[in-house]
Amino acid sequence: MDNVYKAIFCRNIGIFTQQEQDKLRRSAMAIAGMGGVGGLLAERLIRLGVGQIKITDPGTFEESNLNRQFSSSMLTLGQNKAKEVLKQIKDINPEARISCSETGITTENQASVFVTDCDVVIDAMDISSFRESVLLQRVARQRGIDYLFASAIGFGALVVIFDPEGLTLEEYNKLSPNLDLSGPEKPVPPLERIVPVVPSYARAIAPNIIHKIITGETPAPTTSIGVGLASILAANEAINIILKKRDILVAPQYTYVDLLDRQCIVGTVL
Repeated sequence: MDNVYKAIFCRNIGIFTQQEQDKLRRSAMAIAGMGGVGGLLAERLIRLGVGQIKITDPGTFEESNLNRQFSSSMLTLGQNKAKEVLKQIKDINPEARISCSETGITTENQASVFVTDCDVVIDAMDISSFRESVLLQRVARQRGIDYLFASAIGFGALVVIFDPEGLTLEEYNKLSPNLDLSGPEKPVPPLERIVPVVPSYARAIAPNIIHKIITGETPAPTTSIGVGLASILAANEAINIILKKRDILVAPQYTYVDLLDRQCIVGTVL
């Protein structure tokens, strides 16, 4: 199997050293959300040589996913997203250990089981799933695991990394550190925190679109370009957390790229 692994990833060498590739082979990452960003991200991490990946999503494919989501097709409509992504990626690297869950992240226990033995946790859930994101980051923090939040809107992408010794997701969003997640009321973060940069074309078409997205009134409008870009940004940052090829930018800093607006921003929320 060593020879098979080396044959699959030989073209990575020269960008990675053999020692770095071996480190990726030993790494484990968890991705919550197999929608537009998460499905493509799982595929990219497998092709980079990450040795273990956990994926989860309770959702099923519908027609509105066909414009951007990996594994969505007329043949997979109504099927669980995580299971279909697993089918697509399991044969890329036969050695990789890929585990799939259809439960999503709804309780602290589910979050705890999901992040066990992982080096990086990546949140690719919808922006409106903020309660679930807080649950996931709390558990990752308790375990000393880096938590990475990735999202896409339009032709753009945002990535924020939370060091387990740094800011909590609640602090980043200026919410109470004792935020109660047990009640039916959904916590809503400030607009300028969860989406620090709004694309010019989105503002022009729908000025209140971000508020409607966060409150769950409407899904985020996005394209295959935006989710592809977000998956690439997230994969790049996740790999850098493992290999430390450069400094890791952590919250309150964020990275935002928009191809239509021609913006690349490394910013800080204040």
